[in-house]
Amino acid sequence: MKSKLIPAVMLSVSALLLTGCDAVDNSLQEYVRNSLNQPTQPPEPLPEPVKFEAMPFEPQTDRSPFSLPKPENIVVKPTGKKSSDCLQPDLSRPKDLLEQFSLDNLSMRGTFKDASGKLWALINTGSSGSLEHQKVTVGNYMGLNHGKITAVTPNAIELEEYIGKGDGCYELKPTQLELTVSSSYDK
Repeated sequence: MKSKLIPAVMLSVSALLLTGCDAVDNSLQEYVRNSLNQPTQPPEPLPEPVKFEAMPFEPQTDRSPFSLPKPENIVVKPTGKKSSDCLQPDLSRPKDLLEQFSLDNLSMRGTFKDASGKLWALINTGSSGSLEHQKVTVGNYMGLNHGKITAVTPNAIELEEYIGKGDGCYELKPTQLELTVSSSYDK
């Protein structure tokens, strides 16, 4: 009797399981049908793109984009020190033409000697017109920091720049502008 009962129980359990699977399948189909019948929501609008405005580049005054930025000179009013007590540039002298350019925007392109044998350097300002090439020698000034040329060699120009210390006084910093040879210059 037990042997006949086992197949009957198995058959009834299988029928119940198959009915349960059909119920689960029907509810899934009903959910999909309801989802498809609902109206779709429009997607959220994309954020407005930020309008790009190009900045004009002024080679006479702006730093070259291919050189690293240098720290700004902070101008602070003197703190009780008199300007005669510390190192100061000569602000009363007339400025040379190349003092309107940052040293980063200037490049040395070569040297030549005049009839007296004095060595001069040829400086390219990167601008067009009468200021494109300038000649300088020892004693001339160039750069924004009152840079006085102390030596001209065939490969470099040596300068002493006045760098503000922040207390109204300055210190001298030796700087070099090396010869630049570029194939684009030979065009």
